[in-house]
Amino acid sequence: MRHDPITTEVVRHALETIADEMGNALRRTALSVVVKDMKDYSCALFDSRGRLLAAALDIPTLLASMAPALQACMEKWGDDIHPGDAFISNHPYLGACQTNDINLFVPAFDPSGVLIGFTGAIAHHADWGGRVAGTAAAASQSAFEEGVMLPALKLEYAGVPNQTLLDIIAANVRHPKQNLGDLRAQVASARSGVRRLQRLAERYGTQRLQEIIDDLLDYTAERTRQRIQELPDGRYFAEGFLDDDGQGPDRPVRLTATVEITGETLHVDFTGTDPQMPGGMNIPTSTTRSVVHYAVKSLMPDDMPFNEGSLDPVTIHAPEGSAVNPIYPAAVGDRHLASQRLASVMTKALLPVDPSRSSAEWFVGWPVLICESRSPKTGDGVVLLANVAGGAGATASHDGADAVDVHMANCAIIPAEIIESNYMLRVERYELRCDSGGAGEHRGGLGIRADYRNLSDVPMPYLSETEQSNPKFAPSGHEGGLSGGVASLALLTEKGEVPLPTKGEGKVDPGEVISLRAGGGGGFGDPRTRKPELVAADVSSGRVSREVAEDVYGYSP
Repeated sequence: MRHDPITTEVVRHALETIADEMGNALRRTALSVVVKDMKDYSCALFDSRGRLLAAALDIPTLLASMAPALQACMEKWGDDIHPGDAFISNHPYLGACQTNDINLFVPAFDPSGVLIGFTGAIAHHADWGGRVAGTAAAASQSAFEEGVMLPALKLEYAGVPNQTLLDIIAANVRHPKQNLGDLRAQVASARSGVRRLQRLAERYGTQRLQEIIDDLLDYTAERTRQRIQELPDGRYFAEGFLDDDGQGPDRPVRLTATVEITGETLHVDFTGTDPQMPGGMNIPTSTTRSVVHYAVKSLMPDDMPFNEGSLDPVTIHAPEGSAVNPIYPAAVGDRHLASQRLASVMTKALLPVDPSRSSAEWFVGWPVLICESRSPKTGDGVVLLANVAGGAGATASHDGADAVDVHMANCAIIPAEIIESNYMLRVERYELRCDSGGAGEHRGGLGIRADYRNLSDVPMPYLSETEQSNPKFAPSGHEGGLSGGVASLALLTEKGEVPLPTKGEGKVDPGEVISLRAGGGGGFGDPRTRKPELVAADVSSGRVSREVAEDVYGYSP
């Protein structure tokens, strides 16, 4: 190290604090429910070479994709980067992950004009144009169906908005007021980070700050190597399956991961994964990178910094033309469904590496409802994006968590009051699903059931999707624990309940209800060894039915 470790640690926490403050600024100034209430965004800082320095740990699937998107901007614009510029990018084949996730970067310069680094804010926009409301759909067959692709453009030139680009965006999205409002919030968030980064450079000096940053990245890389070296050498393999390829039922898609640990290096090989899908669930390389970053981070000590250095000892091979490295212009808008399953496969492969961190499988199906509505307050058109959380897998020491957005995601539950005040919908039911958690000595977490009634006087277009609805691919138990429940979708009408396809578009008539039901996590250990008082508490709280308590757990009150 060029500098003492205390100074390096102080700078590290200063950078992380800046990223957190940027996230708060974005959430408080955004216009959309997706950013304000669902919290589908992340903020980060980068050095002058585009390397990730610090990030607010909001949505893991977004974090490792930001550096490639920024580097694409830097390569395109070269020396034509100036104070006050703002860059925008969402092109999934130029470092971004999907068109809905908009990257916004702002450079930071010191008073002498030396580039200090960049700040970045990425936010999910509920609609970004394209074939369907909400843009992303498993049934899409081309990136050209997935809205406006922005290939590393300038949104502002030296602080002056690029009105031509803004006009193009506004003309191609369904509800431009919401999109432009969130873009302004992203710019404001990034600029707030620039001011703080400039003050940090003023305190330490630009050259010294850069040296401290290099120390921080080197330190992270070295600690990562040390941790990898502590793990047993070997090849570790796992596989998992998507229910289908997004184009039709009964077409499972195989995802594989082989992790090879040799000394202080870790190599991930996705050879064996099925070819790219005809539908929209393909995983772009930036998201594949995020999956690996997430999995490696899960092996590290809690005090390990999160930055580019943690990937230095890690190499990745993703075969071109596979579901984890599709060839342009394959559709990738629904990559989140597949990336969650890939994260599950990665953690399953790493289970023997550190058994102390093992758990049963988590539900990764992520049921989602996207519908085009209007605001009951303003009458403006709006698009709702609402996800339903599932259950985490149990571990050797505790039950799995209920109702969590697992692995690569971390979205919040949108409060019923927010949905009902912003959309022509009523939330009729929001509850934990009894018996959805896998039975075990420690029970899997439960999933949620959410029912939404159309309150408008016209049919409402919707898109509803989920994964992990096939019992063959349910979240598996561990050490004798049973599998968790699977997901399902249904339409509730006056005539009764009608099962819906697990991926599909349609219209819900006035007064009808769309019901989303998430699955639960797998159980850990033999259910017959669960303490009777815990089973009794589960029955009392409605988490486990009396029938399952008696038949599976052997409980008799």
